[in-house]
Amino acid sequence: MSIWKVQSVAHPTIGIVLFGGIRDLYERLPYHSSAGIAYTLVDTESVARTTLTVGANRSFVSINGEEINSGDSRSPLKLIHSYSREFVHKYGTDNISIESVNENILSGSSDAGAAALGKCVDYLINVDQLSLELEMRKVSESAGRSYYGGLTITYAGDRPYTKRILDEDVFQKIRIVSAVFPHRRKPSDDIHTNQPRHQHYKVRIKNAESAVKELESLSEKRDVRGIFELAMKDTEDYHYMNSLVGVQIITPEMRKLMNDIVDWRNDLWMTYIVTGGNSVFIPTYAENVPEIKRKVSKYTDEIHELKITGGARTVFSESS
Repeated sequence: MSIWKVQSVAHPTIGIVLFGGIRDLYERLPYHSSAGIAYTLVDTESVARTTLTVGANRSFVSINGEEINSGDSRSPLKLIHSYSREFVHKYGTDNISIESVNENILSGSSDAGAAALGKCVDYLINVDQLSLELEMRKVSESAGRSYYGGLTITYAGDRPYTKRILDEDVFQKIRIVSAVFPHRRKPSDDIHTNQPRHQHYKVRIKNAESAVKELESLSEKRDVRGIFELAMKDTEDYHYMNSLVGVQIITPEMRKLMNDIVDWRNDLWMTYIVTGGNSVFIPTYAENVPEIKRKVSKYTDEIHELKITGGARTVFSESS
């Protein structure tokens, strides 16, 4: 039997209008629209590198060299099984192995891995993009951000879909300083299951949808500063919602840094974004990065410089 192999890469993401609350844990469907950007380290590429082999000896999933349980509710094999008929029709088998390695990713690895896998699938069987995103989100709910890259909006609804609204080139002058704190990140499902249970969540939905509308307007004007000002405002709204349901993401140390950023903004333009992890992301202009790194160094020893980047791409394919 012939063996077909394809490898694709995709970048991780950071939220701009933050996503919280899932109305279907299997399909991982959102209650409200959201937005995000794809990022990479400035001095080296941040990617999930995924290799899909059709005609392998057996079906399995390996992530960072460790084989995972294929029966897991969010296993990447779920995406493959959705297209079993197409693979059998074209290649005579749906025996497929998936090997994925995360390279230089700070957060958002599951988005990148699902998007890289989706790119492999599309390369091999050329599937409908809207349907593909629905399948990718079963593995990671924000995979569309990584798949399309740049600045994207994911629109909620019966069939959620993601649209790139600005290419990465628009953000050439922007850098993001990532200040990483040494505490463990909480599981994202702590947010997704708890937020919708609170009566204030209706307000959060309204605020998120309004923020997306404003983001569309800012993007039409290519108002990059406005986009990140909006992201800082949304960070506060999102984490207020988390505080109401007892999911504390922002530690006292992170909050001290965020308060200092408000003061530093009097002299240098910068904002902050905190998603569901242990980083404070600080968007700014490239020329401000050295000074911001110096200021942030009193809070943490782990500091990275990021830039906004593009979508998933196929690296190579071969058959034997």
